[in-house]
Amino acid sequence: MGIPFMSIVWGTALAKCLAELALVLAIPSHPDWSNVRVTGVCEDTRRLVPGDLFVAIPGHRRDGCEFVDDAIEHGAVAVLAEHAFSASVPVLVTSSARTALAQLAAAFYDHPTSELFTVGVTGTNGKTTVCHWIADILGRSHSSVLSTVRTPVLGFAGLTTPPSPVIQSLARDAVVAKMRHLIVEASSAGIEQDRVGSIDFDACVFTNLSLEHVRHHGGLAAYRKAKLKLFETLKPEAWAIVNADDPMAETIVAGTNAQILRYGCEGNVDARASDIVLGKRNSQFSVSLRGHRTMSVRLPVPGRHNISNALAALSVGEIVGIAPSTMLDRLTHVLPIPGRSIFFRRVDGLSAVVDFAHNGASLEALLSTLRPNWARIIVVFGCPGDGETEKRVSMGRASARWADRIILTADNPKRERAAAIAEEIQTGIGNARIPVCIVQDRMQAIDIAIEQAEAGDLIVLAGKGHEDEQLVNEERLPHSDSDALQARGFAPDDGAAER
Repeated sequence: MGIPFMSIVWGTALAKCLAELALVLAIPSHPDWSNVRVTGVCEDTRRLVPGDLFVAIPGHRRDGCEFVDDAIEHGAVAVLAEHAFSASVPVLVTSSARTALAQLAAAFYDHPTSELFTVGVTGTNGKTTVCHWIADILGRSHSSVLSTVRTPVLGFAGLTTPPSPVIQSLARDAVVAKMRHLIVEASSAGIEQDRVGSIDFDACVFTNLSLEHVRHHGGLAAYRKAKLKLFETLKPEAWAIVNADDPMAETIVAGTNAQILRYGCEGNVDARASDIVLGKRNSQFSVSLRGHRTMSVRLPVPGRHNISNALAALSVGEIVGIAPSTMLDRLTHVLPIPGRSIFFRRVDGLSAVVDFAHNGASLEALLSTLRPNWARIIVVFGCPGDGETEKRVSMGRASARWADRIILTADNPKRERAAAIAEEIQTGIGNARIPVCIVQDRMQAIDIAIEQAEAGDLIVLAGKGHEDEQLVNEERLPHSDSDALQARGFAPDDGAAER
């Protein structure tokens, strides 16, 4: 819960006095600090407004202390840093600015996540889908979601998990709006950098772990450790909901004090899927929840990986106490998630799908799901710049296993050449006897895929999903796979004709 606070009514804005905020961090207060009015907490001078307490965080490329003068010039009333220095405003010193930022944000907004049933979802793949399906099952009208497809709207493109002050502010907004649930997509970077620190989680879900962001964390062991950290801090009355089909599940179970609920298709699990039938545009299976009678589910999206995602969401509904019949009805009518298996069709019979699959495991899951139901698969994809060679190789390997034609193109190349990235992907494709071409311009690559396709084929645009820009060097250039298809005569296809 943290230290209880009384908000000070200073004008019309929410405010705290600096002395009380210092108390949160066990920092001795100066007598004058009781008169310093703090109206926000911020770690980025681009978002800072007058009245904020600026937290100077040491980053990968720049140290936040470099921006202290700028912060003060823009109205910061105090600064928190990891070392002392002279300034025209009070300076608080802490051993970990990131941890302190999370603690201050929670305290400033009066610990809103303790007033909500708060769920964290982590794992390499499936996080966004699980977050949104949890909201569907718990009830969209009283559930707030923070996910990959939500953060760009908030102005944090490229961040799955926004900074802790933003999370706590949105959680307070959810409380004010009389929401009951908050679902937070927790990336490994968000966990490692304490963006989800000081959140009062009632449940955390682990989906799976595969090669992704390994270079960012300095190796697979560190990446695993970041995921595990989320569960190590859970309170005993909270729930750890783990995918028992993933090898890391029991490591998480051993490392948490929370209650355990396992889901999966194999072994001793609390939520089990069986009698699986994978269709062209949907999936059918039976589900048993903690000994309840087995019920049939018809999921309006294809793929075994989505059955796993559904089990995760159903497990959260189970611990909340939603009636099984209600959960299954809501799951049958889940809302489409931007950039996740969004199908398109043109009047000449050509079909396409846009999906965020952006690593080897997710591309494997997507293509293996689609392959049996289409004459040919033509896949268009690339890999981001500043990324891991291992991921590029694994995506190449997955495409060679399941696609009939491969077009390698740009996907946020950043400071790398798209052609150089494509060459690394090709090492994974190897000597596969399928046509492969490299087209650096993504729009041109889409045009070539359309030219090559015939009725009965499926064009798969993978990697960008919901994204609406292309990162090239330091520029953000407009690009949307979905918009590109619609500009070429394709229309969204909900599969009604096949139901």
